[in-house]
Amino acid sequence: MKKFWWLALLRGIVLIILAFYIFQNPVSALMGVAIYISITLLFTGITQIIVSLAAKNAVEHWGWGLAGGIVDFIFAVVLLSNPSLSAASLPFAVGFWMIFSGAMTFVNAFRSKKEGSSSWGMEMFSGVLTVLVGYMISSDLFVGTFAITSWLGIGFLLGGIVNIVLAFKMKKI
Repeated sequence: MKKFWWLALLRGIVLIILAFYIFQNPVSALMGVAIYISITLLFTGITQIIVSLAAKNAVEHWGWGLAGGIVDFIFAVVLLSNPSLSAASLPFAVGFWMIFSGAMTFVNAFRSKKEGSSSWGMEMFSGVLTVLVGYMISSDLFVGTFAITSWLGIGFLLGGIVNIVLAFKMKKI
């Protein structure tokens, strides 16, 4: 591993450069993420269709998997045919997911309280906060774009720093 320490260094530098690009070009970054998700959805749909058809004699309800694959495929084709639509819909999808997740966390807080957990209040607060942030992301395209690209940029920046530190530790070994 010592021999290839420079690969981790290179990866760290590239991640940091990407982070700064994301911070400077949030709309382009959101478009890139939307296209990546669309291509992933396309691959998932095709794979699910193939697996469902191959397993139709072995799986009782194989039609549901086929239907899901077809829906994924159609959705991916629509999103790939209009990348602007993909990018514009991403904050709504993320916001909806956060609202749903926050509501589930809020509801689970009552179960935690019933079970005697001392952290149920924090769980409840976390659920409410997640719902509010999800609402803000889904109700304002600018806020949603800023939030998603900021998280992505921060993740790349931290990943770059970690890789650079790791590279120099590997070099010392």
